[in-house]
Amino acid sequence: MVSKLILLRHGLTEGNLKGWFYGGADIPLAPQGREALCRLRDKGVYPEVPDDAQFIVSGLERTVETLRILYGEREYKVIPELQEMRFGEFECHTYDEMKGNRKFDRWILDETGDVAPPGGESRNAFRSRVSAGRKKLVGLHRLKMWSHRHGGQDAVTVTVCHGGVIAAMMMELFPDVNGNMWDWIPEPGFGYIVEIQEGEAVSYEKITDVSRLGFGLMRLPMKEKEIDIETVKQMVDLFIKRGYNYFDTAYSYHNGESEVAVKEALVDRYPRDSFYLATKLPAFLAKSEEEAKEMFETSLRRTGAGYFDYYLLHNLGEDRTHFYEDYHLWDFVKEKKTEGKIRNYGFSFHDKAERLEEVLAAHSDVDFVQLQINYMDWEDGAVEARKCYEVARAYAKPIIVMEPVRGGNLVNLPEGPAKLLEAADPQAGQASWALRFALGLPGVLTVLSGMSDLAQMEDNLNTADSGRSLTKDERALLEKAAEEMRSLPSIPCTNCGYCVKGCPQGIVIPGIFKAMNNRSLYHDPGAQGTYKWQTRDGGVASRCIECGQCEEVCPQHIDIIQQLAAAAEIFE
Repeated sequence: MVSKLILLRHGLTEGNLKGWFYGGADIPLAPQGREALCRLRDKGVYPEVPDDAQFIVSGLERTVETLRILYGEREYKVIPELQEMRFGEFECHTYDEMKGNRKFDRWILDETGDVAPPGGESRNAFRSRVSAGRKKLVGLHRLKMWSHRHGGQDAVTVTVCHGGVIAAMMMELFPDVNGNMWDWIPEPGFGYIVEIQEGEAVSYEKITDVSRLGFGLMRLPMKEKEIDIETVKQMVDLFIKRGYNYFDTAYSYHNGESEVAVKEALVDRYPRDSFYLATKLPAFLAKSEEEAKEMFETSLRRTGAGYFDYYLLHNLGEDRTHFYEDYHLWDFVKEKKTEGKIRNYGFSFHDKAERLEEVLAAHSDVDFVQLQINYMDWEDGAVEARKCYEVARAYAKPIIVMEPVRGGNLVNLPEGPAKLLEAADPQAGQASWALRFALGLPGVLTVLSGMSDLAQMEDNLNTADSGRSLTKDERALLEKAAEEMRSLPSIPCTNCGYCVKGCPQGIVIPGIFKAMNNRSLYHDPGAQGTYKWQTRDGGVASRCIECGQCEEVCPQHIDIIQQLAAAAEIFE
């Protein structure tokens, strides 16, 4: 039996459109709000519920109207404690209208939570009221669970209420998550699916209309030395036709030509509100703060998008993170979000979980995190994919998955692991195993696949369309395949960096060994590209003078000098 509590914020109202403080005011949905709910409903964004699901609303008109649009004329119960905060004299006024008002300023600046607007309620009173409403809601849901305990039917309760109310409830349901009130507030028409086990909330999923599979425009099809734009158009058309809407590019992909291709293949051919577009700012490539900030404007010009739905500070980790602090880019993206040129901002990350924790602790207001996650890296000591995933979940951040097939390596497996997966499911391609692993993780907003041709896209779309989650046995099988690959001959480098600190030639030894391992483990034809990227600043293997400094400090006792000589012969 599945036990789920679905929390939905009502649709868009005039108050949302005008930026009002409003809670107790019984405002109906705006025409745009009704249209948006119908569109999302018809796209299949909202979870299907059993016929005997119970429905609960706060009792205000906008919640009842939202329920009817999404689920029809259902019977419902009212829990008035789940109404939005009451703003008293400030109802239906904007911040700009009220600032300077002595009573308003006192309330806004209150840090105790005890100050109430005239005729309204304080933040503490609001939280206390919502807490009482949550207890009633959970009690009603438990009754639904008990009534189904022998029949095995799913127990589902759908609650339509308000953004602040949902945020307050989620903070109580998941007290160990570090998100603040603003982190938890969903957009109008969206919300959360909370799984309940033995009366307790154990996990949650964010309801969104972002497609679960994203089109990564990093490895686009080429025609001679240029992007094959006609094939890209066909891929974009197929992707959208199949109901998918998330596109991911970056300032530096294809030397900037990926963003240009986005304009021609996507932006100029489809309504702007019909897709989500993400791009990235690689500050570590900039020589100054001005140059870094100009990258944003360049991306806007190249894509012609007008704004970015998801904007990323690119490739944080190791010695790259400081650029974003040095160039004041955290404040910069906040400003662009205020201007409406960025809808959500976050960052992509390549480093250990401890460093991710540091970044999120310092910048807990980011809207999402992009992480390298796949079944091979899940328990990898150098990547720490599982630990990074758990840190992001602990901060209530939606996760965008990159490299689900490890840059194509997980579709070119060594013979042993390949036979293992083929025996379990002869019809499943290696890519489908990797994609299903990532798609099945709770809290994942979308999984990016860097598709290079129509055949790859068709295969990936079929996997995503199937909606097949990995079974417990299948997950165990993937871990066995990963263990077998880890046991194959490779250079046991853990990327600790001790060898680099003492190297008089500045050789990027861990990066070189990464390229070597890609080549040996996955027969990776892209290993040469990995080597070129890792040594882009000049620390190539052939610079080794055989001083032995690196081998003296290597915890893994690797024969580094010999391995560097082999790398120089292979890659140079």
